[in-house]
Amino acid sequence: MFRNIKYQLIIIQCAIFINVGKSQVIEDTIINLKPGMVPGVTITEKPYQSGDLTMTQNQYKMMPASFQDPARILIKYPGFSTPNEGANGIIFRGLAPETARWQLFGADIVNPNHLSNAGTANDLSTESAGGVNALSGSILGYYHFEANPAEVSKAEVLSGISDMKLAPKIKSFIDLNLIGLEAGLNLSSKNENSTRFKNIYAAYRYSFVGLLSQLGVDFGNEKIGYQDFTMNAEIIRSSTINFNIFGTLGSSSNNFQAVSHVDSISGFKDMQDIFYKSNLAIGGAQFLWYKRGKAFHNTTIFSQRKNERRESTNERFLSTIGQPYGQFHDQIESLISSHSYFSKLTKKDVLKIGLRANGRTNDIITGRVGKPDLILSFYPYIHFSKNVTEKFKYELGSGILYDSYSEEWTPEPFATITYGLSKHLSMEAGYRHSSQLLLPALPLRQYIDKIPRVKAHNVQLALSYILDELNINATGFFHQLRDLSNYVLAGSGDKESHFNIFNGSFLGYDQFLTDPVLSFKDFSRGRVFGASASVDNVFYAKNKHKFSYNVNGTLFNAEYQIPELLEEWFPGKYNYGYTSSVLLSYETNLSGTDKAKVLTFSLSNHLRGGQREPVLSSEPNLSTRTIYESNSSFSTAFAPYQRLDFRVVYQPGSGKKYQHRWSLDIQNVLNRQNDGFRYYDRWLKKVILQNQLGLVPVLSYRLEW
Repeated sequence: MFRNIKYQLIIIQCAIFINVGKSQVIEDTIINLKPGMVPGVTITEKPYQSGDLTMTQNQYKMMPASFQDPARILIKYPGFSTPNEGANGIIFRGLAPETARWQLFGADIVNPNHLSNAGTANDLSTESAGGVNALSGSILGYYHFEANPAEVSKAEVLSGISDMKLAPKIKSFIDLNLIGLEAGLNLSSKNENSTRFKNIYAAYRYSFVGLLSQLGVDFGNEKIGYQDFTMNAEIIRSSTINFNIFGTLGSSSNNFQAVSHVDSISGFKDMQDIFYKSNLAIGGAQFLWYKRGKAFHNTTIFSQRKNERRESTNERFLSTIGQPYGQFHDQIESLISSHSYFSKLTKKDVLKIGLRANGRTNDIITGRVGKPDLILSFYPYIHFSKNVTEKFKYELGSGILYDSYSEEWTPEPFATITYGLSKHLSMEAGYRHSSQLLLPALPLRQYIDKIPRVKAHNVQLALSYILDELNINATGFFHQLRDLSNYVLAGSGDKESHFNIFNGSFLGYDQFLTDPVLSFKDFSRGRVFGASASVDNVFYAKNKHKFSYNVNGTLFNAEYQIPELLEEWFPGKYNYGYTSSVLLSYETNLSGTDKAKVLTFSLSNHLRGGQREPVLSSEPNLSTRTIYESNSSFSTAFAPYQRLDFRVVYQPGSGKKYQHRWSLDIQNVLNRQNDGFRYYDRWLKKVILQNQLGLVPVLSYRLEW
């Protein structure tokens, strides 16, 4: 049964054995196996498996609307969607984007995205998403989303974790496109007479959106830009030791200038001067030792993000508006994270013992005014897997999570079994208990000091059918959450309140008209259940044409309770009800020779139910503090979201040294104006529905050598 190996099982974090006459150990690398390389083993490049998703560099560079950001193409797979196409927020099975976290080389990092305020109603930074990943796809070796039930080495996980790895080596390149410029330089050297060699490279990116505005993508008086610099240096690689250091520096800005004349005013924002700036720093080291089936691995990373936002009424309109409006919002988050593990391997067994340790300061999480608290967390774990027979495999493990904020010790057991029902059909059942410290990103006036982590039981049952390039998957899932904190708005009395952490760190209310006075009320529960199915296949014609498709759909229900009505379930903000995607691609070799001229077309369509919101207030004004009825559930919904993306790539025949690539990427080909969010305009004195971006074209030329 296990002789049909899926590609994502080969991309690993712990060493495995592949028996090809003698044992080989591969650790922390991408094994680009092709059919025929390993006798008796069929290798298929299938990135998706029952919630988990692994994208290699070759795949996400060809996907439509990726913009060198692999997180943006998750919506093409079962259960995934995004709240706003202006950002790469991850909604998995209806769970809020704040429940998805980020890692690099297996260690936790802060939100690594530029423009983390993109696509939000309040224009404030989020902890989980942004306009584009600061770690460009040009330097990422692979991207992996580990969904719950997650493997036991992952800690503080509710919906899933995006784990990235920098490529050990890149080709030098220059990439020119309508967004900006990106360039990378490979400085690798190798001593043929030594077992040690070095891979060193650096990449820089500078982006702007001025050219896009000339193509009809209107950003008004806004100037948006970002830049980043990444370095990765492999200092030592030998038969027993690997050591590399890496770092990324990034900055982004989004500045809006008030209009010049009263006659140009179309809304309140036109009278405001808005300044937003964000700085990001990530740096760390990775060490690996291996000898005779035993390995020790450590990754230690420091990461920090600083956000500044200033808003004020331009002096030209002080007399017009009567009462000026201004606010500032500064955020800082620092994290030092270490992940160490020891593994012992035999031909059938893997034993892994590890420890995660984090130290975090975050004024977004604690909601305190002044110096943020230091939150420490520790997570020791043990994991064991065994291939009992060719048809039967099991994995067992458990961790214990502690954090100094909640002062809780939480056992987190994990178990999966995989059984081959036939030559091509297999069944996998998995369970994981997990938890995450999920607190409101609000300046709370009243709160209790020790709010426990949100806990979740996660169960999944999957059937997979694999025959050559055909892969059919069906998955049923259930997530049960408890210890969801619920808050009440001051002045609302004893009425039911739906300010619940199930709906994200802003409690589902993206915009408050005035600073809210919220106090903790009690805990409640949540649940997500549903099923997904996917079919993908690849087939060839005359050795020159490659066709592939993926069709998938997910039905789910994401709902929560409130303390006043524990017998009733309410739909969550991201309870879309369904998601569906279709991905089609065609690749042809125009020359028919080894120096191929390759033309690739890819088309994808994503359709989901509308995002949910509470009932609008009958008379929204500054005194109501929100545009919604404060005691209303998320009982109404926007129109369904639909987006068609297209990409064409042309790689002309080239010599051994230089490789060229032209590409055209179009997000939202049909220019559909999807519903974005509602906000209250202080000048027009009414609630406005803001649409999302619409059509975004990006033409690019890339040269590699």
